[in-house]
Amino acid sequence: MAEELHTLAERLEISGMPCRLRVPQCEGAHPLLLMLHGYEGDEDVTWIFSRAASPEWLIASLRAPLTAPTNRGYSWFNFEGGKTDPLTLQAALGYLDVFITALKARYPIDDARMVMLGFSQGASMAYAYMLAEPTRLRGVVSLCGFIPGYLTKRIIPPLNGLPILILHGTQDEVIAIEIARKNRDLLLAHGAQVTYFEEAVGHRVGAGGMRLLSKWLAERL
Repeated sequence: MAEELHTLAERLEISGMPCRLRVPQCEGAHPLLLMLHGYEGDEDVTWIFSRAASPEWLIASLRAPLTAPTNRGYSWFNFEGGKTDPLTLQAALGYLDVFITALKARYPIDDARMVMLGFSQGASMAYAYMLAEPTRLRGVVSLCGFIPGYLTKRIIPPLNGLPILILHGTQDEVIAIEIARKNRDLLLAHGAQVTYFEEAVGHRVGAGGMRLLSKWLAERL
């Protein structure tokens, strides 16, 4: 079944934004899983996580708007002195809004069941979108991710039980496990319903994390 679902995915552009898309065969408004890749990634590398989502989900994996400085893949925002650049991150949030609006104009999407999943830098985007628009999402998934530092210094809105799944490797060589733990504690303190899972892997999601992701997504339905 997983392989059959993968073959139903197509690569296309929506309002000029490249993405990979899987539309359910059933009628009615679909829950949306919007996936955001990491630094130097693209819409294809995140697609492996679609295996965790059942056929009911409309899945969109979107390409970031910036070409990475290395010319290998794409980036959501720039880094200045090792820190997140707020201007390019804000522009990327606008890019996400345009994509979501265009997607809703083309397909029937259930606003009450929209989940944003991000890997690494893509998780930073999901967190930033959540903090800007916490009532628009039914859930957030952070895979090996981090909340941009400057956002943690701002007033964080009440998260009112928003479901958040954090999966992180204790051996992550890119984003230290301590960052994930601090993010977890911050989100809990502001009222989020956090499911947190550590696994003895590096900057990736292990088998245990994939199983939990599948279970968590099923609960959002």
